[in-house]
Amino acid sequence: MSTRWFFSSARVGAAASADGQELRTAVRFFRDIDGRREEPEVAGPTLSLVGPGEVLGFDRSMVLREEPPPGTPDAAENVLASVELAHADLPWLLSPAAVATAGGPTPQPWIALIVLAEDEAAPPRPGHPLPVLTAPVAALPPLAERWAWTHVEARLSDDVTDLDSARRLVEQGVRNHSAGVVGRLLCPRRLAPGRGWIAAVVPATAAGRDAGLNVTPRAAATADAWPVPGRDTVDLPVYHWWTFRTGKAGTFEELARRLRFRPAAESGLGTRTIDVGRPWPAEEAVGPATVAMDGALRPPGTATPETWSDPAAQDRFRALIRERVDAPALLRDGPVPQGDGEPAEDRDVVAVAPPLYGSHHTGEQTVPAEPDVWMSTLNVEVRRRVAAALGCRYVQLEQEFLMARAWEQVGEIRQANRLLAAGELAAVAAERAQRKHLDPLDAADLVTVMAPVSGRVPVSATGPDAEPTTLAAKLASARQDLPVGMASTSFVRLTRANGALARRAGLGTDGEVTESFLAGKLKLMGMVSDDAPEGGLPGELRAGLSPMRLQLLRLADRIPADFWAQRTEGDDRPLRPIMAHPRFTVPIAEELLARWPEWALPGIGALPQDSVTLLETNPEFIAALLVGLNHEFNRELLWREFPTDQRGTPFARFWPGDSADVEEIALWPPDAPLGSQLRTGGEGDLALLVRGDLLRRFPGTALLAVRAVDGKLPPAFDGVPATALALDESTVLYLFPDLDAERARAEDWFFVFREPMRGTQFGFDTGDQPAEMKTWADLTWQGVRVEPTRCVQLGQVPATPTRLTQPDPPAWARDAADMARIAFQQPFQLAFRATTLLGG
Repeated sequence: MSTRWFFSSARVGAAASADGQELRTAVRFFRDIDGRREEPEVAGPTLSLVGPGEVLGFDRSMVLREEPPPGTPDAAENVLASVELAHADLPWLLSPAAVATAGGPTPQPWIALIVLAEDEAAPPRPGHPLPVLTAPVAALPPLAERWAWTHVEARLSDDVTDLDSARRLVEQGVRNHSAGVVGRLLCPRRLAPGRGWIAAVVPATAAGRDAGLNVTPRAAATADAWPVPGRDTVDLPVYHWWTFRTGKAGTFEELARRLRFRPAAESGLGTRTIDVGRPWPAEEAVGPATVAMDGALRPPGTATPETWSDPAAQDRFRALIRERVDAPALLRDGPVPQGDGEPAEDRDVVAVAPPLYGSHHTGEQTVPAEPDVWMSTLNVEVRRRVAAALGCRYVQLEQEFLMARAWEQVGEIRQANRLLAAGELAAVAAERAQRKHLDPLDAADLVTVMAPVSGRVPVSATGPDAEPTTLAAKLASARQDLPVGMASTSFVRLTRANGALARRAGLGTDGEVTESFLAGKLKLMGMVSDDAPEGGLPGELRAGLSPMRLQLLRLADRIPADFWAQRTEGDDRPLRPIMAHPRFTVPIAEELLARWPEWALPGIGALPQDSVTLLETNPEFIAALLVGLNHEFNRELLWREFPTDQRGTPFARFWPGDSADVEEIALWPPDAPLGSQLRTGGEGDLALLVRGDLLRRFPGTALLAVRAVDGKLPPAFDGVPATALALDESTVLYLFPDLDAERARAEDWFFVFREPMRGTQFGFDTGDQPAEMKTWADLTWQGVRVEPTRCVQLGQVPATPTRLTQPDPPAWARDAADMARIAFQQPFQLAFRATTLLGG
C-alpha cells in the first residue's frame, strides 16, 4: 500500500541554488595553520542559466496524462483540467523568480495550463516554431497566482510518516525521474456543462511567449505573458494542447444521490399474469384460468409453487399434458397398426407429441410419477415449460449461426470418425472371414497357419512366474518334444493325415481319420486338451487373431485421444463414433434480456428512472431454460448429422462469469428437484437492478458488496465487485455470485456504488454550499468565488471547515500542496444496506 503526498515545488541541481537566472558560485578552501583549521570562501563568477526565453517547449514524452483525457465527450463539469508531467521538476526548471506565500517563498512556474471554451478561441493555428493560440485575456487565470495550481505528487510507502523523510525520498525520486513522483499543472477555471474546451500548456513569462512566437522580446524576462497593455487578447505559443467536452449538467455525486430504493413489488417487477384457459389452440377452452409467470429474476424470498386461479383446471391440464407427453413412448411399446402405406416396424411415425424436455439427457421416455423431481416439474408446470420453450425458440432463431460455430469446434473429430467407421467395417469383414476359414481349424492347423508370423503372436508363459512370450519362442523352448520345423507349413503338409507319407506308413488305410503328428505332440506337451479344445493355446491364438482387438491397437496409434481408456474389446461397439458436443460460453442471460426482456424479468419496461431494486436469481427458471435450450440444440445437431448422442450440454452458462452455471445435465440425479443442480445449489444469488441517468453519464460505475464491521462500513475496503450486465444505456443488472439473502442478512453486507476514476482528479462539488463545512470535501463551487473570469480567486477565502484532519490540516492559499489537498477529489461512494433492502 502507498500514501499520496503533495509538495508545493521540486527543484534539483543548479536550479535549486539559482536566484532567478543567476547562479552565484564560490570555492571553499580548507587549510590548517599552526593547528588551526580555516575554511575561507572565495566568490566565483556569477553564471547565467538558461531561462524561458531560450527554450521552445518540452518533449511530448514528458506528458504522462491529461485530465479530462483528450477526446472525452462527457467530462464532469466540476473537475479542474490538469496535466501530469514525468519530470516532476519541469514546471520550476526555468523559474524566473520566487513569490512570497503564507507557506514561505515559492518559485513561480515558467509554464501554465489554460482552458478556453470552443466559442472563446479557435484551436491553435500552425506557426513557426510553435502553434499559436489567440486567447481572450478575460478568460485566462491570473498569472500571479499560478504558484498555487502547480504541485508535485508522490506515492510513498505507508511506513513513511514524517515530512523530512518524505521530502528526502521525493527529492531522490525527482533526481531519478521516478514514476512514483510527478509534477502537475492545474487550471483553476470552472468548466460549464455541455460545451467543448481547448486545454493548452503555454509559457507563463513574456520572454517565453516572445521566443515561442519568434518575435523580438518587448518586456523583461520575469514579466508575465499576459495581460498585454492595450489589448484584450494575447497570442500564446502552445507547447502542448488537447480538446474535450463536458457532459450535461450533473456530477456523479448529484446523479448518485437521485437514486432511490424501490421494492420490486412497488415497481411491478417479478411476475406477469398469463392466460392458461386455452392451453391447446385447436381445442375448446377449459374455462377462465390464469397463472403468475416468474422470470430469471424475482423478488427475494418469493419462491412459491405454481398455482392457477382455477385449481380444477390446473389438475386437468397436468393430467392431460402428462398423457400427451407420454403418448409416444406408450405407442412405441404397443402394436403399431398397419395402414396408410407405412411399415409396421417404423414406430416413429406415431411418435408426435409435445416435447419431453430432458429425455435425451436421461433416457427417460415418460414423465416420472414423482411430482417433485426435476423432469416432472419441468414437463408438467406451465411456468417451466414456457422457460424451456424460450430456450428452444432461441435455437430455432439462431440455428444457422450456432451450427456454423459448432462445426468450427468439431475440428478433427469428423476425420477421426471416418477412420473409426473404416476400422469398424474392416473388423467386421475380417471377423466374417475368420469365422469361415479359421474357426473350423483344429489346434495343430491353427499353429501351422500362424507359423509365418509366430514371432509376433503373443502367448502366455509356460511357467507360473515366467513373463509372456511369443508363439515362436514357446515352440522353440520345447525342442526336446517338438523338434525345430515340426510346426512349419512344409512339415505339416508332409505329415498331414491321409497324405502320401501317412499312406506309405499304413496310417488310415481303413478310412480311419488319424490326427496329425503335430496335434499329438501338442497334446503330449499339454498345450491342447480334448476336454477344452478351445482352451489353452488354441484359445490364445484365436484371441490374438481378433480383428477388433487389432483394429483397436491400430486406431489408437492413428487417433491419439483420451477416450481409448474408456473403450475395451468387450464393448458392444468399441469403434463407435466419437460423440462430442460443442461448447458455447456466451451467457444466455444476455440474449434473453436483449430479445425477451419481459420474459426474463416481467415488468422491467415500467421500472422508473433513478431506481434501485433488489432481486434474486431464479434457479428453477434458469434450469428449465437451459434444459430446453440444450434439448432443442441437440436435436438440431442430430438433424445436421453432427456426431452427437444428444446427451451433451453445449450451453452450460446462463449468467456472465468465469464458471458454468450447470454441470452436464446427463449427470443430474433423477430424483433431484429442479434448480438444485445449479452452481448456487438451488438458492438464488442477489442482484441489484439499477436504472438512472447515473449509468448513462458514467457507464463504468462499479458496484461492490462490502461486509460491515460493527454495523458500519469499514474506513477502507475493496469489496467484492459485482458482475455487471448492461440492459440498455441507463439500466444495468449487477450480479453478486454466492451471496444470497440469508448470508446478506447474517453477515450484514452493504452494496456500494463507487465513482469510476481514471486517475487523480481535482475540483469542487456542485450544488449549494452547506452552511457548515465539516471538511474541505464539502466545499462546492458556490463557496468558491470565481467571477469574473470563472477562475478560482485565492483572495476570496471560504469558511474554515469544523472537522479538519490533524495534525497539519490544509489551509486555503497557504501553499500549492495545501491547495492540492483541498481540491483533491475523493471517489464518491453511495451505500445501500442489504438488511434495509431485504426488509429486515
